[in-house]
This record gives sequence, structure tokens and C-alpha cells, in this order.
Amino acid sequence: MEKSIQDSIHGVIKLEEWMVRIIDTPQFQRLRRVKQLGFASLVYPGANHTRFEHSLGVMHIARMLKERLELDDDVLAAALLHDIGHAPFSHSSERLLEKYAGFRHENISRVIKGELKDVMNDLGFSISEIEAMVAGKKRSIVNGEIDADRMDYLVRDSHYTGVAYGVFDIYRLTDKIKFDNSVIIEQGGIKAAESLLISRFLMYPTVYFHHVCRIARKMYEKAMEGIIEGGFDASKLLEMDDMDAMMLIKENEREFYEMLSNRTLFKRAVYVSRRAVDFREVMRINEKRAEREIAEEAGVDEKYVIVDIPPVEEMKESGVLVETEWGLRTLDEVSPLVKALKTASLENWRLGVYTKKEYLGRVGKAAMDYFGIERVVQKSLDEIFP
Repeated sequence: MEKSIQDSIHGVIKLEEWMVRIIDTPQFQRLRRVKQLGFASLVYPGANHTRFEHSLGVMHIARMLKERLELDDDVLAAALLHDIGHAPFSHSSERLLEKYAGFRHENISRVIKGELKDVMNDLGFSISEIEAMVAGKKRSIVNGEIDADRMDYLVRDSHYTGVAYGVFDIYRLTDKIKFDNSVIIEQGGIKAAESLLISRFLMYPTVYFHHVCRIARKMYEKAMEGIIEGGFDASKLLEMDDMDAMMLIKENEREFYEMLSNRTLFKRAVYVSRRAVDFREVMRINEKRAEREIAEEAGVDEKYVIVDIPPVEEMKESGVLVETEWGLRTLDEVSPLVKALKTASLENWRLGVYTKKEYLGRVGKAAMDYFGIERVVQKSLDEIFP
């Protein structure tokens, strides 16, 4: 029997009986208690939406594409389950799981167990095939250069944060997508695809890499890392939700729990673009060792120093194939705008060093010496004014 859910983004989402069976399992219901944007609600109070509603939205978009492209139900199952492996506060736990449990959230076979595994087997789905789609090992509309996941999270995150940058013509884009072993954009969909990439370019520094979001995320990582190194099994995070994780921090790292709960966060001692540092050298630095050495130089406890060297976000959407009169070309080949965005996206990168307010001066000086920031800036000035 079909059911309906009223979604704030897509309106009415229809659920077939087999989908309801998956959704009603405890493993899927856990996603109701895992925030989509981690600690972003500390900046944007409305950003309390969850992986649960996002998963339904991705399935809805995948179904629109499935009906046009005549794909199997496996695609819809993959869309529903693509985030089942997210631990508390979503991407905030990703590095911890990768480092201490050898797990990425796309490795969904490790979390499809118990009642969910029984339902999947009863429905006749191949868990390994669905994992291959989720992980991008098998090309699909769920994980690719432009996919149902990106289309939903940009508009959904934009709506709940109140940041208007994530708006693009999702229905025009889905109407102009083909699938032939990979997603292909028809020529009439180029502007819609460009709009998606503009949204992505603006949303990353404004929401996903907002400095307060980064500080809270790194404080959470720091607290949880201490707990894990104290003997906690990191793989247990896969069974926990946001509240479970905060209670664990409350029991073991009370100071960090109070700071995160009351938004009395670390401040920026250093926050600079790639042009202020030797970028290639910085990307090879071990954050933990840098924290230890900066703390020692500043004369503060290492737990109060956080070094944040974020990965470079590749704009892989620019590589999606587009139909042109000259045959298939990548989007950045046919769109000067996308080519420029791809280059400009590197300018959003920031190196951050965070600490408590009372240590800002000491930690800032030690960090600038450690990363050679003044030397790089002076060298640049010398080149401009020889």
C-alpha cells in the first residue's frame, strides 16, 4: 500500500510499500536524529534538518529520473540508503571513522544489518550492488559528477539555512539528463547545470566551510578523538545519533560539551588563504603534530589548540558529460563560466588555527611562526615592490 509524506522541498513524496519497509527499520529511523549539516545550526538556527528527510528527497529525485530513463528499483534503494552510514553530526564524524575504524559512510554494507538486512534480503535487493552505486564504483544517478544527492542537498540546505545561494532549476536539470553508463546533460540543460555549480561555489564558503561551522566541527573531533584514544571503540559511532554522541562527550570531555552546548567556541588565532602560506608544504603537514608543536611554543595545553587544514574541494561536477554539436564534451570544456568557477573554487580554501579566547595572542604568534605566514606575505610584497 502506497503512503505519502509531505516534504518541505518537494511537496508530496509517494512511498511504495517496499520503501516503507526499509524506512520503518531502526537503522533507517536513526537518521531522524542525525543532523544533515552537523553544527551549522550554531550559525544558521534553522539548519536542524536531518539525513532522514534528505534521504527521502534524494529518492524522490532519483524516481523522477528513473521514470524518464527506465532504470531499476535498485537505483531507488541506493538513493534511500546512500546516507545510512552517516555517524553523529554527519561529516563531523567522517575523519574519526576513517582514521580509527577504516570506514567511510559509503561503505553501507557494514551498517546494513539486523532488521534492515533482513528486509533487504526479503525484498531481493543485492546489498553489494547497492553499495557499489552508493560508493560510486558502479556509475549511477545516485553518485556521479551531477547526481540526485547533490540536487537535493543544495536546495534543502539553502532552504533550511535561509541562504538563497542554493537555488537552481532542479526540474529543468532532471528533464535534461540522460544516462548511458554515466550521466549526460543534454545541450538544453547546460544553463541549469551551470546554475547548480554556481550554487555549489557559493554554498561552500557560506555554509559548509563557514568558520564557525569548522570550529565547532573540529572541537567535536578533538573531544571525540580523546575519547577514542582513551579506549572507546570508534565503530560504535555507527550505531549512535547526535544525542548519544553529545552524552558521550558530556561524560568524558565535560569542558568541550559545555562549550559546544553553550556556543562558547574557540576563536580564530590564524585564518588565512592559500596565498599566505606555502600551500603545497602546508597540505603535507600532520595536523596533530602541528597542534602539539604550536601548543608547546605557545605554552598552552595541547587540547586548546586546533589546526584545521581542510582538504581541497574538487569541483568534480565540472567533468559531467554534455551533448554538443561536436559530440560529448565535459561541462568545463563547453562553459567558460564553469571553467572559471573551477579555478576560483580554490580561493575558498582557508587554513585555520583555533584556540580559547584567552590564548589568542600566544597561539596566533606561535602558529604564524610555525606556518611561516609573515615570511610568505613579506616575500609576496617583495615581489610586488622590489
